[in-house]
Amino acid sequence: MQDRIRGPLNNAPTRNNPPETALLQGVLALPSLASQVLTAAADHLTTHKPDAELTIAGWGRALALADARVLSGYPQVVAQNAGRRAMSAIDPDLWKSSRTRGEWALALRSAARTV
Repeated sequence: MQDRIRGPLNNAPTRNNPPETALLQGVLALPSLASQVLTAAADHLTTHKPDAELTIAGWGRALALADARVLSGYPQVVAQNAGRRAMSAIDPDLWKSSRTRGEWALALRSAARTV
């Protein structure tokens, strides 16, 4: 069984799998912070008017909410690096035409798989 954000749920320590190894396996199974930011933004766009055109204000709101949801509590340098990686994963051609919030959500989920 797998949790979408936290990774495998069955990584409890065993005789051949000491606690340190189980912890490391759990951490390595997590999506990157950049991937989590993109996924959180996609979640917001999907749940709030997915058939409406994405505006600059809507993009800013989705990104700010994703940032707060995923990066709160991390040192500033870590959060900034994750944000830069997330933004660089977005295909520049996506900006050339208008798309709905739902279409953007699909594109963000696709980008999230690359970081």
